Amino acid sequence: MSILTIRRFVLPLLLLISGDLLAAGAIAIDERGRRESMVSNFPSQRQADREAMHACGHHCRVVGRFDNTCAAIGWPKHGGAWVWSEGYPSRNAAVNAVARRCRQSTGGHHCRVEAACDGPAMHERHHHRDYR
Repeated sequence: MSILTIRRFVLPLLLLISGDLLAAGAIAIDERGRRESMVSNFPSQRQADREAMHACGHHCRVVGRFDNTCAAIGWPKHGGAWVWSEGYPSRNAAVNAVARRCRQSTGGHHCRVEAACDGPAMHERHHHRDYR
């Protein structure tokens, strides 16, 4: 195989495959301290879990994992339980599902929602919005 063949066909194929390998995400929360972390696009679930825990803090735990999908986490602006879900095909689907569940758990109060998508076709890591 010539160098030209490698440059034209093999390298692009390797880049495409490596994008598929960055497909692990995790959600970590600390219910006592109201801290959260959501990470995506890590090469392994172990690395995603570790980074989510590191970003969240000492008293956090991993509560959700996602792979080549979208996930979201929501929390009421005026206190209440965290709501999260993973495995959605799009950012909007994840955000809408979590916002709906959060509003139901708080009797319709405002919720803050963060979403992340994972995998080669998902470019944005985080997304924050307030919902009512």
